[in-house]
Order: sequence, then C-alpha cells, then structure tokens
Amino acid sequence: MQQRVETIAGQLYEGVLAPQAWSEALAGMCAQLQAGVFHYFTLNAGEAAVPQSASNLESFGLHDGLMHEYETHYAHNDLRMETVQRLPVAQVMLDHEHISARQASQNSVYTDWLVPLGLRHTAAASVRMEGNARDFISFMRPRDAGAYGAQDKAFLEHVMPHIERASRLRARMGQLCSQAAFGFAALDALAQALLVVDSRCRLQHANPAAERLLATFGALQCVHGGLQCTSGEAHARLQRLVCAACANPAKAAALELQGSQPSQSRLMLTALPLAASHAFAAPWQQPLALIFLTLPGSMVLRDQGLVGEMLGLSPSETRLLLLLAGGKTVKDYALVEGCSWHTARTHMKNLMRKTGCHRQVELVQLLRGWAIA
Repeated sequence: MQQRVETIAGQLYEGVLAPQAWSEALAGMCAQLQAGVFHYFTLNAGEAAVPQSASNLESFGLHDGLMHEYETHYAHNDLRMETVQRLPVAQVMLDHEHISARQASQNSVYTDWLVPLGLRHTAAASVRMEGNARDFISFMRPRDAGAYGAQDKAFLEHVMPHIERASRLRARMGQLCSQAAFGFAALDALAQALLVVDSRCRLQHANPAAERLLATFGALQCVHGGLQCTSGEAHARLQRLVCAACANPAKAAALELQGSQPSQSRLMLTALPLAASHAFAAPWQQPLALIFLTLPGSMVLRDQGLVGEMLGLSPSETRLLLLLAGGKTVKDYALVEGCSWHTARTHMKNLMRKTGCHRQVELVQLLRGWAIA
C-alpha cells in the first residue's frame, strides 16, 4: 500500500500545476478503493454556484452534466455533506458508519440521484477550509459493491495529508494565476509600453505597445530574450538601473535613450520595483522590475485605477502621486483631502517605499517621463 500511496502523492503534487495529473491521482484512488466515481469540488459560503469541480462520471458511463445537477439541486439536502461538515478537516467519513439504511432510504440524494445512477456507498472528507472556501472530496462505489472497510479507510488516512497539502497549494496557485491574468490583461490593454524584466534584464513580459516600440526603436531591442541597448555605455546604465529596482531595498530610477536614427525622438525609460507579492510578479514569485517606455508627447496612464494597480498603491497613495505629478505638494494634498499633515506624510512615506524612491525630488523626476493625465 505504501508504494501506491507514494505514487498517488506524487501525482497530487504534480497536479498543483497540471490538471491532468490531478485527475489521474483521483482516478488512481478510485481504482484502489474499487470506487466507480470520484468528485472533488469547492464551495464558498453564501454562494450557490460551485466555482471549481472535477469528476469522472463519463468514465463510469454517465453524462458529466449529472454532477452539475447534484451540485445545484441535491447538495444542500445531502446527508453525507452534513456529516462531513461536522467532522474536522481531513477526517475520513464512511457513509454507512454515520447514515443508517433507513435514513438513506428517506433522503432524496440517495433515492433520486445516487441509486438511479447505479451508485451507493460513499467515502468522503473535507480537505481544505480557508476563509469562506471549503474543498470536498468523495468516492462513490457501484450499487452492487459492498460498503467501505477498514483497509479502505486506512488507505485514505495515509493519503489524506497529501491531499490536504496539495489542495492548499492548488488553491493558492489558482489565486496567483487569477491575479496574474488580471494584471496582464490590464497591461496588454494599455497604449503605454510596459515591460517586466528580472535583475539580469531578461524579458518576462512585454505588452503589445512595448513589442511595437522595441521593433522600431533601434537603440533598445530584445536580443535572445533579454532587453539590451545597442550602446554599451547605455546598456551598462540600464543594467545598473534594473539591478537597483530588483534589489532589497529597491530603488527606482530613469534614463533617457537617443534613437538609432537622428530623426527619432529620445525615449524615457523608467524602472520601478515590482515586489514578489505583486499581482504582476505572481507567476515568478521573485523581485522584478516594471519598466515604462515613454516617447515625448505621448499620453499614458489615463486610468487612475490602473496607476494604483500597477504600482501596488492604495487609492489615497494614488491620489497623492497624481497631485505630485501635477506640480502640487504634500501640503496641498492634505488640504484637498481634508486630512492631517501627519496622515499626508504617512501616505508619502508609503508612496516612496512602494515606488523605490528615497526623496520627493526622485519621485518627481520619475514622473517627468510619464505624461500622466
């Protein structure tokens, strides 16, 4: 049994990133338990919809839509669910140990759903409870099979710590991917040219506007996956600037680049620190640099909400930043917001820390290249 547990555990951890491996792990558990169907799903407190669900009904010869029918019409009246929710997370529930034959015969889940589908006995558990979200797993045996025994329960108890840990990792990865998808959708929708690079200037992401600019502005190019200036001196400055933005503590800075052709405008390159916790850095989970490329006269960052989102600022900090960009002072901000000088100074300190600036003049210098509207 130990070898089987280790194999399934490996598939579960691989399934954190690969949905197919996750399904294979649950199918392997099904086979070990002589079950016909597995069901893994998430419930959020106060929400009727099931945000995530996985099952193998089709491999049992049934239509997958039947599991959606259970989730929407039967789950709220399921004696098995009631029992599992009373138990601690990761404690295995065998339905025949908690639900009598008489109770099952009077429950619509058994009489109208399980039995007509050719299913009967269930082994189940709650495997994750974080905030309002709770994950459940169940294995249902064919109607003509017997109840689960002590050996089946022992197997599940051996695997359960791995399922519990992998479920938390899988949920966290899903959250990070959602954050990253939102971040990149926002980046790609902007007319402003934006890049994400690591400390060695290796390009992690470029929005369409940046790709177009790099294709035409000869002095700055993408070479073998890295951001590179054609001038050696300018490239050395770029490397120092990016390293500073990725360091701890981080420091923001800017530099101007002259186009490869005399007729080309100068390009303002601004590098800001992008912490590993930021939504845009989620896929890599390491300090990165967010680079703005701005040509003179271009209008960028018209959406104040995107300014705050991209820099990880609160609404108050974003308003302060925009006032400073318009030539106002921290005292002006306090008057406009109707807050104390101390509160305004606190916002200023947070703004400096998040942008990697150490003096107000540095922040203003960075904003010169942004034509913030």
